[in-house]
Amino acid sequence: MIGCASSGEPSLTKKDGSQSQEFEQDDLDRASEASDAVKEYCSGAVSDAQRVGCESHVTEDDIP
Repeated sequence: MIGCASSGEPSLTKKDGSQSQEFEQDDLDRASEASDAVKEYCSGAVSDAQRVGCESHVTEDDIP
């Protein structure tokens, strides 16, 4: 699940509460800075991981 660490940085945690290293920090940063249009486009993701992947790699130019 996506959460906010005390520093305000996004973090991914597994169901057992341990931190996941599935994404590079650059990907997490891009996802947190995604535009509202990109976040709306990615809102249909079936998991947090899929949503973060979408938000970190899709740009407004990619949206049909």
